[in-house]
Amino acid sequence: MLMAEQEPYALMVQPDDLLISPREVNDNFGTMVCFHPHYALGDKHNYMDKDDFLREMYLDTVGNDERGMERYENMVNMVWGRKMTGPSPDPHAVDNTILNVIQKKYIMLPLYLYDHSGLAMSTESFVGKAVHAEWDSGQVGWIYVSKEDVLKEFGGEKMTGALRKKAEDLLRNEVTQYDAYLRGECYGFELYKNGELSDSCWGFIGSLEDVCKAMAEYLPDECKGMTEQLSEVKEPASMVKTLLRHARIQIDQAAKAYEHAPRQQVLSEAR
Repeated sequence: MLMAEQEPYALMVQPDDLLISPREVNDNFGTMVCFHPHYALGDKHNYMDKDDFLREMYLDTVGNDERGMERYENMVNMVWGRKMTGPSPDPHAVDNTILNVIQKKYIMLPLYLYDHSGLAMSTESFVGKAVHAEWDSGQVGWIYVSKEDVLKEFGGEKMTGALRKKAEDLLRNEVTQYDAYLRGECYGFELYKNGELSDSCWGFIGSLEDVCKAMAEYLPDECKGMTEQLSEVKEPASMVKTLLRHARIQIDQAAKAYEHAPRQQVLSEAR
C-alpha cells in the first residue's frame, strides 16, 4: 500500500484484487481469440481449437459457401503435400498460408503467453527476453480487426500503410493493457479528508507510474501533487494512526465550531 499526506487529505493507493478483465468491460477495438488448456484468456468464443478458428476466418475471407470450402480443402492438401512432408517438413506451412489469405481482409497480430511464476502476454515472442521462455512460453492465439472497421475507426477511404500502423498500435495497446491485468498491475485509491472517506475509484490498470498519472486527474485541485508524494506503508498500524490523527483534527474542528456557534447567534440577535 502507498500513502501520501497533504493536510487535510490522506491518499491511499493499493492493489485492486477484484478487477474484471478489460476484455469484458471495455469497448475494445480488436478481437482477442486464445486457446489454452488451462486458462480462459482473451475474449469469449465458440471455436473448438485454432484450426477451427483459422478455417472459419479463411472462409469468411474467400466466401463461406461450397466453393469456399472446396478452395480451403484444395489449399490444405496442396500445402501439406509440398511443405509438410519429406525430409524437412514445415509444421507451420498450412497455418501461414491460411493467415496470408485472411490478412487480405483482416489485420492480425500473434499473441504469446509467458507462464512462469505468473502470466504475461505480448504480440512478440518471449524467447530470448524472459527466463526459461523456451519452455514456459508460446503462441496462444491472435488479436485481429477487419480492415473495414479500421477505415470506420479512423475515417479513411482506403487502407494505407499509415492506417495499418495506427491499427496495429491500437491492437498492441490493448494487449499491453491485458498484459498488465494478467500481471496483477491493477490499482485503486481512497481519498480521506480529516479522517473521513471523501472519494475513491478503482480499476486503474498499468504500471504504477502510469496509474498514478491517471489517478491525479480524478483528484480535486487542492490534492494536486499528492500522487508524486506517495510512499510505501509497510505497517498497517501507521495507516490507522494517520487516519485517527485526521479524525481527531475533524473532531477538534467540530468542537470549536460548536463553541463558536452560540456566540455568533447572540451577535446576530443583538444586531
